[in-house]
Amino acid sequence: MTSVQRAQLIATQKGWDHLADRLTAFPELAIDTESNSMHAYRSRICLIQIASPEASYLLDPLTVQDLSVLGRILQDSSITKVMHGADYDLRCFYREYEFEVTGLFDTEICARFLGMLSPNLAAVIKAYLDVDIPKSRKLQRSNWALRPLGAEATTYAAADVQHLISLAAKLRQRLKEAGRLDWVGEEFDRLEAAGRVTPEHTEPAYFRVKGSDRLDPQQMAVMKELFGLRDEEAERADVPPYRIMGNDVLLFLAQEPLTPLEDTPGLSPSLVRRAGNKIREAIQKGLSGPSIIRPPRPRRPQFPSKEVQVRLQGLKQWRSEKGAALALDPALIWPAASLERLAHNPQAWDAELGSNGAAEVRAWQRREFTAELEEKLRRITE
Repeated sequence: MTSVQRAQLIATQKGWDHLADRLTAFPELAIDTESNSMHAYRSRICLIQIASPEASYLLDPLTVQDLSVLGRILQDSSITKVMHGADYDLRCFYREYEFEVTGLFDTEICARFLGMLSPNLAAVIKAYLDVDIPKSRKLQRSNWALRPLGAEATTYAAADVQHLISLAAKLRQRLKEAGRLDWVGEEFDRLEAAGRVTPEHTEPAYFRVKGSDRLDPQQMAVMKELFGLRDEEAERADVPPYRIMGNDVLLFLAQEPLTPLEDTPGLSPSLVRRAGNKIREAIQKGLSGPSIIRPPRPRRPQFPSKEVQVRLQGLKQWRSEKGAALALDPALIWPAASLERLAHNPQAWDAELGSNGAAEVRAWQRREFTAELEEKLRRITE
């Protein structure tokens, strides 16, 4: 069954102020966003989809400046916010507006805890509501900052929220019957908290370019200069850095700095014409400047002993069997990192299983599986 509804576009402050007052009266709202991350140097939320039990709306944050009421709605824990795969949306709301989300109900997480291995929105809605919604990789990757929004784009965007409240009701009932409603509740809390955290990196960004660990100190200095130039050009053009030069180009030029730019694989001829001199200057600056030595990485643990390997294999087997019995992805049963630590140190019960144990281990996992896990580890260590 295919279901497509019209959604009202809210593109004025007056229109939003009028709607926002009405939305605060609903106990449950569906929320989604569309951003331009593939088309801008600094991505931003370009469209906010909202659905109440009565209607669907497309809020244009490019023309509506005061979204403070939306912030209060998102932070009001008495209003359930139904979202699907909310991690990116939560981080965007916090990064751009400092809006925190509480009262989250994530239908993607719910579907995973009901056994779906690929819980994309269209698949979950089809499985639980027998409804087909528009799917378009082109629109998914399109520039949502462009205006006006076409009919196909608005239909696609609205479909992301139009069925979420009905879907949430169905999933909530299934989870209750399975005794897993409190499991997903803890996952929602963790996701809310993660959305309020800005990732911190202690190392320079150019160290994180895949393959840069193969560079010698002078090549790393060239990488640094090229990386900085790419960032400057991307900001000037307001495009993502990869649209200026791919990481493979940076690595090639760092390793082969004397190669003519015209012969550099993957380097755009138009970029060479426009910024070739800047690229050459960056390379020369890296070659003539001080070298950069990457700090040594933490030493990898020694290859585990036979006893550790046997214990880990037994613990993973327990997790796989438990996942199969519950029709769940085994990764949801217990974190792999915790199993590895237990295999290395079977006496570390408190550190892993206690109420203040390892951060990766959920409280619901401890309640449900600690006794079985302890028994399994006891048997394989005897």
